Amino acid sequence: MKEHQLDLAIAISDYAHQIIQQNFQKFVDQEEAVFKDNDPEPLHQMRVGMRKLRTSVQVFSKAIILPKGVSNSSIGKIARSLGETRDLDVLQQNLTTRYQPLLQKEEQAKFDKVIHHLHQKRDRSFLKLKKMLNGDRYQNLKRSLQDWLAQPTYTVMGNLSVLEILPDLLLPLICQLFLHSGWLVGTTMQAGKVSLIPIENSEELNHQLSKLGDDLHDLRKQIKGVRYQTEFFSDFYEAAYMQRIEEFKAIQETLGQLQDHLVLRHFLESTLKADLAKVLPTVARAMQEESITFWQSWKPLQKNYLSPKFRKSLRSLVTTPL
Repeated sequence: MKEHQLDLAIAISDYAHQIIQQNFQKFVDQEEAVFKDNDPEPLHQMRVGMRKLRTSVQVFSKAIILPKGVSNSSIGKIARSLGETRDLDVLQQNLTTRYQPLLQKEEQAKFDKVIHHLHQKRDRSFLKLKKMLNGDRYQNLKRSLQDWLAQPTYTVMGNLSVLEILPDLLLPLICQLFLHSGWLVGTTMQAGKVSLIPIENSEELNHQLSKLGDDLHDLRKQIKGVRYQTEFFSDFYEAAYMQRIEEFKAIQETLGQLQDHLVLRHFLESTLKADLAKVLPTVARAMQEESITFWQSWKPLQKNYLSPKFRKSLRSLVTTPL
């Protein structure tokens, strides 16, 4: 539901100011709670706000003139620092809520060792994070953004209306998404025709996952950027556009669960210096079941986005705003 009446004639410069202001406020509002470190959610929200800010700077780069302290590189370094601590929070949550209740009694000692190591690693990461938030890079970014928001400067292109250039902003984004090799993980190709490997062929699917998992991880990152950018312009489209955004979110979440799974397995085996099936067999079995669940969730999404008919409809959608 739209929360306000949008001016469809709004200039790209004014709209860029609105979006950057929103995302700046999103991460600044979390600062106090992040420093208190009583709840993992503010850190998550701060990270999301920083990522969306980075995306907005990229999207509107042709229309805005930002100070030197605000760059893709500087925002990215801060986002990575937030992400390091956040990822450890996700690891801890998955371990304690998903896997700990499944353990056999003889596995508990090994699991306790993992948790102890994780707490130590997280403590070190959070100290680095606090230092970063108190440091020059972050403080300079905040001051520079505050100055720009108070007195923004734009390029000549900023005078154009959003509707005038919106298809040119979004269509290349969608086309690049379709060209990503991650869509082909778990498929075979013969005479130029792509076929999905059946879920029943778990051995081949898991082989491709171990070989090409990085492609899916990279696809997730690209989907995240597409989702954020398309969300910025959701008020300029009809309801079908929001359905596509919800699909982007579902794809991101499905691939995110897979990435969490892979990171967790690597963390467990590197901490315990042993094959997971030998030291924590209960966890290994649960992860094996989860890989099957992943493919069951992923295959319908993958099939849709490999469909020429669907791709044509999505290209058409982004080129026809209100």
